[in-house]
Amino acid sequence: MRKPVTIAALILTAVLMSGCGPIIVGAGGAVLADKVAEDQQGGDGLF
Repeated sequence: MRKPVTIAALILTAVLMSGCGPIIVGAGGAVLADKVAEDQQGGDGLF
């Protein structure tokens, strides 16, 4: 049971510490902002 959690934690750490970590986090933030705008204003959202 602990092995999958450890592997997932290592992968997450590697992604966040790598050079593309900010891109992944930024893309996730853009998707979230688009969803919020879509829910509040209707239509297509921001993008």
